[in-house]
Amino acid sequence: MRSRRRSSWPLVVAAALAPAAAGHAQTTPANDEAGPGWMLGLGAQADENDAHSVLGTSYIGVGPTTWLTFSAGKSSSPGDSGDIEANALLIGVDHRFDKVGFTLEVEQWGDSGVLETTDFSGSVYFDRVRWRIGFGYEQRDIEIPFTLTGPFGGTLHGEVDVPADGLSLTGSVSLAERWRLSAGLKEFDYDRNLNVLPRIASLNWLSTSTLTLANSFLDHDRWLNVERRFGQATLLNVRVATDASAIDGAQLDTIEAAVLFPIGRRIDLEVNLGSGRSSFFDAGVYGGLLFLVYGR
Repeated sequence: MRSRRRSSWPLVVAAALAPAAAGHAQTTPANDEAGPGWMLGLGAQADENDAHSVLGTSYIGVGPTTWLTFSAGKSSSPGDSGDIEANALLIGVDHRFDKVGFTLEVEQWGDSGVLETTDFSGSVYFDRVRWRIGFGYEQRDIEIPFTLTGPFGGTLHGEVDVPADGLSLTGSVSLAERWRLSAGLKEFDYDRNLNVLPRIASLNWLSTSTLTLANSFLDHDRWLNVERRFGQATLLNVRVATDASAIDGAQLDTIEAAVLFPIGRRIDLEVNLGSGRSSFFDAGVYGGLLFLVYGR
């Protein structure tokens, strides 16, 4: 997702408005308005396997260099691919100095009876006219509830905690007046052997859907994004990515195209369409809409 309105929309807004595409945007075009403002995003995505997600985000400038993000969403998957109804909540802050900025985020995601994750993340980015580079750290705590049946019919309810640490590197550069190239990578390290955890096989499906990938058991993520601007208002993005599961090493390759264009004086619409392919099967086609409303 790329906002065309304001040069100071920071990194956190990309993660808030498009979780499956978190970190795609590293810079945004200049805007003719000055001073703090706000942006509201309302989006929805679905895939051909009947998984779908909705998300709402408010993004508020509390000063010329500080921005707050509040995001909430819900994602659903059918019973034959996990049967999960997950809620998401994210709070973030971005503060920008002259050429350096930092972000802090807290996110909760999951279904209390299936899987829950809590993420604390932060990043530092260095911004110049033609390029930007950012370094991030993420601490993730995964909670997996389980039930065991004893030999005499009794049941035992428990929960397994799986801590994980993630490191990320993102960068972007202007190649020409209307072209921009962005790339990123993320690596996760888990404190426990995932293959011996209860119910882990049934949860591996999270890594095969583009709508739940960001909250799955990722080993690594690699992506490349090319942006082309048409005039002053329309943006076209093409993104390719490769992700790997930390459970069985299966890869998910995706390609996605998105176009952002104005439908009103302060309203933009983004339309995206993508396709994913796993190491063992086709993950299918997905698509969505994102409305962006701007104000002062």
